[in-house]
Amino acid sequence: MVAAKAQDADRIAARPPREIGFYLVYGPDSGSAAERAGRIAAASADPSDPFSLIRLDGAQLTSDPSRLADEAYAVSMFGGRRAILIRDAGGRSNLAAVIAPLIASPPPETVIVVEAGDLKKASPLRALFEKDRGAYAIPCYVDDEAAVARLVDEEVRAHGLSISAEARALLVSQLGGDRLMSRGEIQKVCLFALGKPAIELADVEELIGDSSSIATEEIVDAAATGDLAGLTVLLAKAASEGLSTDQIALSALRHFQALDAARPDVDAGRTPDQAVEGMRPPIFFKRKAKVAKALGLWSAARLQRAMSLLSDTVRDQRLNNALSREIVGDTLITLARYAAGQNRGRR
Repeated sequence: MVAAKAQDADRIAARPPREIGFYLVYGPDSGSAAERAGRIAAASADPSDPFSLIRLDGAQLTSDPSRLADEAYAVSMFGGRRAILIRDAGGRSNLAAVIAPLIASPPPETVIVVEAGDLKKASPLRALFEKDRGAYAIPCYVDDEAAVARLVDEEVRAHGLSISAEARALLVSQLGGDRLMSRGEIQKVCLFALGKPAIELADVEELIGDSSSIATEEIVDAAATGDLAGLTVLLAKAASEGLSTDQIALSALRHFQALDAARPDVDAGRTPDQAVEGMRPPIFFKRKAKVAKALGLWSAARLQRAMSLLSDTVRDQRLNNALSREIVGDTLITLARYAAGQNRGRR
């Protein structure tokens, strides 16, 4: 079967087609891939049989290739459908060879779900799933703002709460990059607000300071305002803490897109501070001064060039994972140098 579209991933995960016996869930958002693979496996297994869902690690199958076939063709104790969830499959070079015989002769009552990382198009595992009519290859990309907003609404409803428009906008602006991390942050806000009639802006502002996305925005603000010394320190800290370069690059792109959307107000005569007050989603109050400073440094033409550079950076660091930190760092330093030059010119 042809590869599934990214926008169909949640629909497929919620209701896996019964005629499909093999699923590959992969992509740069490891949290989303893990969540969706788990949902597909759980939905495919017999809910009345606690032993119908088998979890295997890719390393287990590398050392014992026959294990998968033994589990897949085994007869269920209670006669229902079974599912096998294979975790951490992306780096296992021989896993395609292990799964191929099962795809050629599918086990009648067992669904195979494989969770992998960001596989290249030429990956044997991805090619195996994409060309077979009885298999799905489901890509998982980093959530955009619309997807994060849906995730917020889903978790808020699940906790029996409502959320104000301002609180929702701020929460959405702080999340993204990893589905599981985003869900955890939303759940933290929901638990904090339990017992209240609704989640308000103050609730999000009080908790959001503990989110790793704040560290990401500190990096972005340093680049946009020309703080080269601060940017160097923050990039080193991000590397030591394992902060996702994809998340940093996407946050930078979104920030410059937000600056570009607000720039016409400045060109029309409003001050940067006034323009920042009108930005949507609203800017976290601790960042407003830095965002206003950046807005005063970047012209509309320069913002267009910055967004083009950042778009290329998002693409390039995904294609060159081993050099992703250097690629993103070089781009941010380039932007910071320009902003620093604008700062010097204003003195």
